[in-house]
Order: sequence, then structure tokens, then C-alpha cells
Amino acid sequence: MVEEHHQFEEDSKANVELKTKEAARSGTPWTSIYLAGGCAFIQGAQFDMFSSSMWPYLKKLNPEAMETEFGHITALYSFGQCIISPAFGYWSNRIEQVRLPLLACFVFMMAGNFLYFLLEFFARSNVAYVMMVARFIVGCGSGNMALLSAYAAMSSSKQDRARAIAFVNGGVAIGTVVGPGFQLLFTCLGPEGVHVLPFLRLNIYNTPALFATLLNITGFLAISFMFQENYDVLNSVEKKDTKELPPPRLIAVLVCVSTRFVQVFVSATIGTLESAFSMLMFSFNKEEAVTAYSSSDLAAGLVSIGLYFVFIFFDLKKWVPKRISTVLVMCLYACLFLFTFPWSFLPSNVEISVNGSDRGCVAERFSWCTGLKAVSPFVYYPMIVLVFGVGDSIIGIALTTLYSEVIGPRRQGTLQGVLQMSGSIGSMLAPLISSSLYTGFGPQAPWSLAIAEISIEIALWLVFHKKMVPLRTENMSVKSTVIKES
Repeated sequence: MVEEHHQFEEDSKANVELKTKEAARSGTPWTSIYLAGGCAFIQGAQFDMFSSSMWPYLKKLNPEAMETEFGHITALYSFGQCIISPAFGYWSNRIEQVRLPLLACFVFMMAGNFLYFLLEFFARSNVAYVMMVARFIVGCGSGNMALLSAYAAMSSSKQDRARAIAFVNGGVAIGTVVGPGFQLLFTCLGPEGVHVLPFLRLNIYNTPALFATLLNITGFLAISFMFQENYDVLNSVEKKDTKELPPPRLIAVLVCVSTRFVQVFVSATIGTLESAFSMLMFSFNKEEAVTAYSSSDLAAGLVSIGLYFVFIFFDLKKWVPKRISTVLVMCLYACLFLFTFPWSFLPSNVEISVNGSDRGCVAERFSWCTGLKAVSPFVYYPMIVLVFGVGDSIIGIALTTLYSEVIGPRRQGTLQGVLQMSGSIGSMLAPLISSSLYTGFGPQAPWSLAIAEISIEIALWLVFHKKMVPLRTENMSVKSTVIKES
């Protein structure tokens, strides 16, 4: 009996090990998902690493540089994303892999960052144009986010998809928080820097570009030697008859794409105007505005990271339904602009700037200063942390997961590229439109535009609620494999 019992235990262990190996072969390739999250971290870190130093660096190299030139530099980064995201997604679909396009994106980012590193060797009159080219090339490389999202969606099983996407989005979130910290590491070098070669100095401005280049080399090597493309879940569908697999429901795709555009547009509106808005509404000077901006951004980033870890380590998909979550987060965005709108019934007016002070509203420049009502910072900053810490994290996972399910069990590179392109267009247009409206009509105009956009988007989700569902097929064998768990 004892021998039979031991034999039974050994057989049970063997069966468990066999099932584990089979699950490993047919399930979500977590090692590659972790690497995708690491690549997303590199993407997020190097974007925010430059955000605070680009304008001072441009003014240092060319004191006559204009704000419009810097605006073009910023816009060209997003323009590069707009071009490459769908193009590389289509390329990925055609060759049925993401590795080669990912490597190409890292090459783009390495080249763009290294060109940025060499800016001081160019003539003063050409610096702005070279910086435009450098940021455009880096923007092209940042199109890898669509590829990483596509891989997470295509390689993961349905029950793991939200968690896999959370790894990618969480990598970006951690990068955006850590990125400015990397910049702080180089402040000790100062603006003049230290000589490392007779003709080369490392300073606070060019060292981040060199560090970003090293990060990209690390990502390139990781994708080359450690990344294993595994599409067991997708291939299990493709082995069956998928000729009857219908195309994605167009209205669902369009609603998801427009939602991403609105999400990024209103977020970029806040990012563009936050410092000016705080100086206007709360009578902050420049230093106080920058400190408040950085503090709220850091707080939102830490909350966002915490939420991503919760999504990764706990099964929350039952408690965070994708459609309802997206609508609720859009309502939260609307509340941000409604609660911080300078309504006429508010008790106090904004302070009028005197003697050229940074504080308050400059009546000599803006005719709309008189009678403008002031918003409380105790309403504004908690809403900023709530929306960009909690709301952004939830909608990032819910919308991307639902979008991948709407597309269905097929190659997703092109359509994931379209989703990223819509966000890139939003980040490119928002600074231009919102700053023009703010200058001409005050904060009421960009706030009203944001409220209108969000309201239209919420209406679309309510009207087409029943169509915002995962793709279903008429082929029963495909249905049983792909949407069995739904």
C-alpha cells in the first residue's frame, strides 16, 4: 500500500509537471511580456528626461531662439509618432513579427538622441533645425509603443490580456515618473559641464541624450537576444478555419480611436496650460508654479504606478468592467474641467498683475482679465492627482484591452498603430489649439472645448454601448477557442 501510495504521488507530480509545461507552451509568454514592459519603461523615461531641459538648452545654444521654434520641435516629435505608428504596425503584420520593427525603432531613437547629443557642434543659426530633426527621429522611434501593445494583445490569453497590457502601460508610467529623476542626476554637471575629451564636454543638457542612447542600446540588445515571440494563443486560432472570421466592427474601432484622441488631447491641454493656469488662478510666481506642477505630476505618477501594480498582481478584471470603466473615467475627466471652470458664481476674482509681476493676470496683455473668477487650488490639484493618477491608469488598461478584443484574434499591428496615431495627433494639436484659445479668450475657451469633446465621447459610448464588445465569429470552432471564457 505504501509503495502504491508513493507511486500515486509520483504519478500525480508527473501529471502536474506535464500540465505546467503544457500551460507554459500554450499560455501567455510572460518573460517576453516583462521585456515589453521594460522597453515601454525606456520609452517613457527618455521622453520625460528631456521635458524640462530642452527649452533652456535651445536658449543656451541660440539666445535668439523663438518660442515658435520650440513649439515646432515639440510638435515634430508627435508628428514622427503619427507617421511611424501605423506604418510600422502594417510592416509588422506583413512580416508577422514585431521583433524587426522594434529593433528599427530602437535604431531611430539611438540616432535621434545621438544627434541631439551633438547639438553644440552645429552653428548657432542651425541649432533649432537640427533639434527639430533629432526630435522628429526620436518621435519616429517612439512608434514602438503600438508594437508593444500589439504584442501584449496578440500573445496573451484572454484571461491574461488585461494584466499583460498593464505591464506595458505600467512600464510607461514608471518611466514617466523616473525620467525626470534621471535628469536630476545630471544637475551636478552644471550648464558648462566637465571635459571628458579635449573637444567634448558633458553637461546638464547633453548628458541625458547620451544616457538615453545607452538605454536604447540596452533595449536593442534585450530584444535581439532575450525577446522570444510566442503567439501560441493566436496560432491556436489560425490553425483552425478562420476564413469566416469577420472584420472588426467599424463603429467600435472608431469609438475607441476617438476616445484615445480625446483622452490625450485633454491631458495635453492640461499639460500645456498648467503652469500658466496656476500663475493666473492661484497667483503663483514662476518658481512656485513649476514646483506645484512637478509635485502634482509626481503624486499622480506614484498613484498611477501603485494602481498598475495592483492590476498586475491582483485579478481585478471582474471589478473593473472595461466599458463601464471607460465611461466613468471620461466622466471624471469632465468633472476636472467642470470643477475648475471659472464660473461666474465663484466668490473671488483673479489677482491682477502689477509692476510686471509673474503673479496673477496681466491685464495689459489680456483683455479678459477683468472680472475673471478664481478657482481654488484645493480643488484643482486633488482633481489633477485623481484624474491623472487613477483615471489615466484605468482607462489605459480598459480601453487598450477592449480595443484588442474588438479587433479579434488576428494580427493587430496596423490597428494598434492607428490607436497610437490618434493619441499622437491629440498631443500634437492640443498645445497649438489650447494655447491659442487661452491667449485669445482666457481659460474658459480651452476648458469649454475639452468639456464639449468629452461630452460627445460619453454620448458615443452610451449610444453604441451594445456594439462595444469583443469580436464574435460565426465559426463555432473559432468561437469556442477565442471567446470561450467570455
